[in-house]
Amino acid sequence: MLSWFAGTLSTLVGAAIAAPLAGMFLAPLFVKRKELWLPLGAVAEVSEDAPTKFTYSYVKTDGWFEKTVYGTAYAVIDKPGSFMVLSNICSHLGCGVRWDTDRDAFLCPCHNGVFARDGSVKSGPPPKPLTRMKSRVADGRIEIMIEEA
Repeated sequence: MLSWFAGTLSTLVGAAIAAPLAGMFLAPLFVKRKELWLPLGAVAEVSEDAPTKFTYSYVKTDGWFEKTVYGTAYAVIDKPGSFMVLSNICSHLGCGVRWDTDRDAFLCPCHNGVFARDGSVKSGPPPKPLTRMKSRVADGRIEIMIEEA
């Protein structure tokens, strides 16, 4: 009987310790992310010749701390009447890429990564293409979606 009591008590203590730890690791899986639509610029500003650079910013709140986050994106005409928005963050190590008109490509200055107009990798170490951002057009303006926890 004493061994049964000790086993039961050990199980309860183990469960009391494991439950908060499991909650800490599993809770982020069930948190719904907020979709934040940010204005990028007017559709009329997008050039047909080269990707058009836009900057955006928004305020991110983390507890009591508020921080302004700045970002850059490029709008590219995919086909007549349609476009896509690409992040300027290199998929290799997170450096900022820029459009080079002479080479007709996005260039990453950190490790010589080269991306095509559609964001695909042309050469260098980047393992993936540039990230396509979710976008929409509202009242003649391009908006992009940022997900926040």
